Amino acid sequence: MDIRCPCCHSQFNLEHVTEDEALREMMALLADLPRDVSRPLVAYVGLFRGKTRATAYERQLRLSREALALASDTSLVGAAMSETVEAIRAKRESGQDTRPLKNHNYLKSVLTSLGARAEASQAVASVEDATSRKPSRGVMRALEAMNRERQS
Repeated sequence: MDIRCPCCHSQFNLEHVTEDEALREMMALLADLPRDVSRPLVAYVGLFRGKTRATAYERQLRLSREALALASDTSLVGAAMSETVEAIRAKRESGQDTRPLKNHNYLKSVLTSLGARAEASQAVASVEDATSRKPSRGVMRALEAMNRERQS
């Protein structure tokens, strides 16, 4: 079965793709992930690529496994990778730093900040839930409570 590359439009055989063990494992890893994690993962691993050389499949697989192992919640890792990719691309477009990534430290810091933001939003939501359970006083509070219940 022939496949056409979406970038260069050259044709190659699907058997060639499945011959490399690391590439096969990488494709299986991506296939098992939800789309909102697999796409950012591919973009994130691309940040490690140099200007002149492609990243070896073994390294791509190792980087992917390391990134996914940073947190047990894969959707949180996917969101952190998306944020990391956007920030690094913005830096590269502005010419600030065009070097490829060497480690996962930037992703780790984004994961930490995202985790803190998620905890803060959960705390705010729990406070709002607690205040909404109190009996409303006045016409405006009663209308606001009815509106919240309708939206839920």
